[in-house]
Amino acid sequence: MAGLSKREVRRREIVAAAQAVAARDGAEGATLRAIAAEAGMAANAVLYYYGSLADITAAAVKASSDRLLAKLSEAVSADMSPTVRLAAVIRAGTTAGLDNDVSRILYEYWPHSLRDAEHRRMQNELTSAQQLIYERVIAEGVEAGEFLPVFAPPKIARTLVAQEDGLVMDVLAGNASKDYVLDLIASLAAALLGVNREVLLDHVIALPERRTQ
Repeated sequence: MAGLSKREVRRREIVAAAQAVAARDGAEGATLRAIAAEAGMAANAVLYYYGSLADITAAAVKASSDRLLAKLSEAVSADMSPTVRLAAVIRAGTTAGLDNDVSRILYEYWPHSLRDAEHRRMQNELTSAQQLIYERVIAEGVEAGEFLPVFAPPKIARTLVAQEDGLVMDVLAGNASKDYVLDLIASLAAALLGVNREVLLDHVIALPERRTQ
C-alpha cells in the first residue's frame, strides 16, 4: 500500500476485516464489534475512520463489486475471437468470485438492496456493468458474423447476467457444481446467439481460471 496515507491504509484494513467477517459469519454476523475485533481495533476507533456500520458495509460491498468487475476484465484479451471471448466472460462471470469469497460477500448483502437505497444503487451499478460487458462481446460477435442473436442483444446480455446471479447462488449453497452451472449458462448463450453449443462449451472448459487476490 505504498503511497497511501495512514488513514487510507487503516480504512482499507477495516474494509478487508468487514469482508472477512461477512464471508465467514454472514452479513448478520458482521457487526461493528466483530469487524473491529477482526481488524484488531476498538469499536470506537473504527468509527473514527467510518461514521457508521452502514458506511463500512457499503465500502465492503463496493470493494467486492470492484474486484469482481476487475476479474471479468482480466478474463478477456484483444487476441480472442468473439466466441472465445464469450466463453471467457461466461467462465469468469460464473466462477470469478468463488475463489476469494467475493461472490459470497455480495450475496450476503444482496437482500439489503430491497430496503436500502445505497445498496440498491451499488447492485444496479454492478449489474449494469456486467450487462455492458456481455453487450460488447455480443456486438463484436455479430459484427464478425459469429453470432446470430435470436432477439435484442441487450436483452440477451441481461438474461445471461440474471442466469449467472441465480446459478452462482446454487453453487454457494452447495446445490450445484461449477461445471454443471457453466454447462447451463453456456448452453443458454449458445441457443440465444446461434453458436455451436459444443464449441462454446469446449472453450469454457479449456480456459484457465484466473485468480485475483
